[in-house]
This record gives sequence, structure tokens and C-alpha cells, in this order.
Amino acid sequence: METTKKAKKRNFMLAACFCCLVLTTMLGCGNSVTTTEYTAAPGITDYALKTNWQTLPITASQAVDVFFVYPSTYFPNPANNGPTYTTGWNQTIELATADPGITNQVASKASVFYKAGTNLYVPYYRQSAGINVLQALLWGIAPANIPAANQAMETAYSDVSDAFTYFLQHYNKDASGKSRPFILAGHSQGSNLLLMLLERRFGDAALRKQLVAAYIIGWSVTEQDMQNYPALTSLGICSSSNQTGCIITYNTQELAGDWSLAVDSTHPTGVGIVKPNAYSVNPLTWVATSPNSSEATAAPASANLGAVFYKFQAPANPQLVPPAGQNPVNWVNQLIGGVSVDAVKIPNYTGAQNKQGALVIDPSQLPAPGTFDSLNLPYSLRPGWYHNYDYAFFFFNLEENVTTRINAYNTGK
Repeated sequence: METTKKAKKRNFMLAACFCCLVLTTMLGCGNSVTTTEYTAAPGITDYALKTNWQTLPITASQAVDVFFVYPSTYFPNPANNGPTYTTGWNQTIELATADPGITNQVASKASVFYKAGTNLYVPYYRQSAGINVLQALLWGIAPANIPAANQAMETAYSDVSDAFTYFLQHYNKDASGKSRPFILAGHSQGSNLLLMLLERRFGDAALRKQLVAAYIIGWSVTEQDMQNYPALTSLGICSSSNQTGCIITYNTQELAGDWSLAVDSTHPTGVGIVKPNAYSVNPLTWVATSPNSSEATAAPASANLGAVFYKFQAPANPQLVPPAGQNPVNWVNQLIGGVSVDAVKIPNYTGAQNKQGALVIDPSQLPAPGTFDSLNLPYSLRPGWYHNYDYAFFFFNLEENVTTRINAYNTGK
């Protein structure tokens, strides 16, 4: 497991920064936060056991691998996780293997990589308690919990890093034993952990050479990240649809700016997880904008090849919500991502524009047959933040882009 001083510094600096943004007027930000040395949660996850992988290919016959890290699905009662780290800050592997949310998240998001012809690898990991970590490290709601939240993230990272090591050593090989090119992809907490992986391990030029692209979706990559981690500078942000060995990052929301600035009369407390000084890549144009800048115009909905919404996410975690008086959604059984599922595909679903670090959409322009809930629980307390739709809204543009980047990688070899 890797636990560098620099990595710890990154987490604590991030937390302190957002504490200032939210709590300065109430508490000030002059008092230092007492931190503790990181100690891993008991046990090491053994990735030699196939049961510790959510997805493994039956036969790894494709030329490119995808290492995918799923988003947060573990939301214990926040009151149970306080300043003192306990194992309740992390989901156990036993709980993960029985968590239907993980199955749904992988099915709805990682399916964008199927059509391009890839081998999919998804490890179970001891994910941190999603809302608790955001409250402590991003939103500044629970600053006393910063040390415990950092410890929870390090526990989750240790699993992802160990799984990646096992993947490289045992799975990422073709029939002749040669390492295959790979894609890193995730969402939300999964993307955060992959960003940590890029920061800590992709100073290795050989790994960078194997990387087709890193889809760090649903998490910010910031100017400070680039300054603090030379590996990220070596990779860079993808600035075209066919650039390889680079990072794609965006966060979908209604308002421009980072989470603390995205406020108006209907969003008085700020929304989302966009950090200050974030980069953004528009999945409709593949234009990248630097921190605090914006695209001149929004990409129209006609540039959107289609959104996808799945019946299996309802009713426990519904996505498609018909307006009052409309008929229920007409779910159609169809092949998406190599799997026959009941789903709705909506072409030209939404336009989008990079605006001050956020990927901004206009929800008033979303088409029939359905409107969408402001956010799936547990994020619904922050309307205007379309975090759980980062893949869904732009599904077919992402699917097409995976093929484009793989072809570009193969051409450039």
C-alpha cells in the first residue's frame, strides 16, 4: 500500500480549503485541524480471489482492457461516523459483494466501453462512506471528521491500488504475455481514487505509454492537482476527441462555477462537487477548458447522440420520472453495452457547455417523455446537481469516443 506524505498533504489541504469557503463567516479558518497518522482498516483485500472482483472477462480476447472503479453506493447514517475513525467509515468487501447498487452502477456506466471491444475489470473495494467524506473534505459541514475521512479514503485507495497491481501482473497480458493498452475509468468516488492512482503511480513512463485515456468523470481535476503532481502534468487534460494518454474530466450541473459559487435564488446553498480551479472536458464537443474559463457557446442538443436510462434503476433509485398526468415510461427491451435490458434511449437529449469548471446543462430544455428528478437520493438535497447522470446524459457520445481514442492509440503506436 502507498501512503506518501505528499498524498496526505493533498487531502488535508483540499479539506482545509473548502472549510474556509463554507465556514469562514461562521467559524473562521485560523485554527489548525488535528490530524492523526493513517492506519489501514483491518485486513488486506486479496485480489487473487476472483470473488473480490465484481467483473472479470470470461475470455480476455479483446485488444484493450478497461479498469473501472465504481462510484459511491455506501451511505451509512452520517451520525454513526465521527471524528474517530472506525471501520464503519468503509464498506466491507462482504457488504460490497451483496450490494445491488454496485451492480447497477457498473451496468449503467461501464457499458459505454463494450462496443469498442474491451475487456472489463472491476474490483470490489472498501469504498468510503460517500456523503460523510464529502461533508468533511469538500463541503466543510463536518471539519472535525477530516482525519477520519482521509483515513477512510486511504483505505479505499489501498484496495484500488492493490487491485490495479494485481491487474497489471496477472490480467493485463495478451496470449504472448505482452501487456495490453488499457483505459482507466470511474465515476465520483471511483474517479477520485483513480486520480489518486494517476498522481501516485503514473510517474512511471511505461504505465503512461499503456494508457489509452483516463475517464475521470464525476470528479474534478484542478490546477492545483496539476501543479502538485508531475505525473498529471505529463498526462495532461484531453483537448480533442482523439488525443490519447490524457485525462477526461467533467461534472454535470445546472449552474456555472464550483460547488460553493453555483448558487441562485433556487439553489441558495450551492450544489455539486466541482472544485475551484477545475478543468472541464465537454463530451459533446471534446473541447477542454482551463480553470475559470468557459466555452464561447453551448453545444446544441443535436450534437448529443443519445442518453440512456435503465428500468433496473427504478423504483428504488429512479431516473426517469414522467411529469404529472403523463403515461408511464415506455421501457423497451434492447441491447445496450452487450446486454439485453429494459431501457429508454433518447437522442438529442441535452446540449452542454463548459462554464467555469462545470459542465452546464439547461434542465428546462430536457425533452419529453419524461422530466428527471433533480437528483437521485442521497444527493437530492442539492437540486441542480446532475451527478448521477454524468454518463447517462451523454452515453452514446462517450461510447463513440472510446472507439475513437482506441483507434487513435493504435494508429500512433
